Amino acid sequence: MVFMGQNGPLKIDLDRVERRYDLPEHAGVRESLREIDVNNLFDLFATYTGSAADLAPYVKDAAINTDGDLRLSYLAGWGINSNLEDYLYRQMLKYRSAPTQVFSGSPGAVQTLLAATASQ
Repeated sequence: MVFMGQNGPLKIDLDRVERRYDLPEHAGVRESLREIDVNNLFDLFATYTGSAADLAPYVKDAAINTDGDLRLSYLAGWGINSNLEDYLYRQMLKYRSAPTQVFSGSPGAVQTLLAATASQ
């Protein structure tokens, strides 16, 4: 799982990312992603799970992780031997809204991505 964020609204220009992704020096990245069946950027970004606002209802009763509480570290280690990842991902997807405010680019690229996220 990859968590992405920034100070301010997250904006990803699909065309710009694709140009960088296609650079020869990123061949290793492309190969690494293919090894986990991510064959293009749409496969990668289709796994977008939601914004903080989308997931707020999902996490509303969750314990807050702090430096003084190692629960999250414990659970992360425990999760390596768990088979719950797909179940948890599917539960989170129930709260996801279409990421029209996150992704931008050419109309074709945005439509392809929205179709890919809808099929998850």
